[in-house]
Order: sequence, then C-alpha cells, then structure tokens
Amino acid sequence: MLKMKEKENENDSIVNLSTEKFGNLHIKKKNIIAFDNGVLGFEDLRQFVIVNIEECLPFEWLVSVEDPLIAFPILNPMPFFTDYNPMKFLFDLAPLASNDKEDLEIFCMVTLGNSPTDVTINLKGPIFVNMKNKKGKQCVLTEDYYSLHHPLLRA
Repeated sequence: MLKMKEKENENDSIVNLSTEKFGNLHIKKKNIIAFDNGVLGFEDLRQFVIVNIEECLPFEWLVSVEDPLIAFPILNPMPFFTDYNPMKFLFDLAPLASNDKEDLEIFCMVTLGNSPTDVTINLKGPIFVNMKNKKGKQCVLTEDYYSLHHPLLRA
C-alpha cells in the first residue's frame, strides 16, 4: 500500500500512494503534514498530504499517508465566508509552533452532495496547517456560532 523510494536526501524521497480516487500519487516526503492527534474520527492516522487535483478545484483533498483510501475533501473557507474567523476562538495552536500567523493555512472539511446546493462545510472543526514546518491540527470550536454542516452555497 505505502512504498517509499529513498534518495540521497531524505527530504527529496518520494512516497508512493495508491489511492482509490486518484490512482497512484507520488508525494515528496517533505510535503507530508504531521497531525499529532490525527483528525476527528481518525485519531490513529497522523500523516496526511494535501492533494490538488485541477478538475476538483477549488476543493483539495486531505489524503492519509498511512491509509491512502482515506481522503477528505477540504476547502479554504476564507473566500466563501469573509466573516469566518476561527482564530479569535483559539488559544491552543502551540503544537503548530508558529510565531507568524502568515504561516498558517485554514481548511475545513466538506461533505459533497448530489447537487451543488447539497454541499456543506464543517466550520466548527477547522484544520490549521503550518505550511513551513508541515504540522497540522484540527480544532473544535466550542461556540455555537459555527455549524458542522453549513451550506456552502445558498439556494
């Protein structure tokens, strides 16, 4: 399932992922994001990679390195929800070791539906990724302001 082809420089080594949705992917090891606590419901999976598939944009995919059959559609919510500001509710981003908020990217998991109006986004459980050191963390916002199944598009 997971094979690693080592080169001289470990950061340049390639991880080959055999996925159900995207076929075989060749990922540079330096692009693997470490989630110390996994993501909700998949706490045992700790290494993920963000995959850009041009046909799927603006959606991206968070694919598990340990189990490439596990892949979540994700989206940067900021262009769609300009008032979305999960940072004001968070105090524990220390595991991401980021002194600069510019290093952090925010993603939310998406539930795809049969039609565009059925697509929802989980604004209550944002995923933060430090793009410099490749550390990630999913947080749960305890405030009732955001929803688990917020419609992405208004009908």
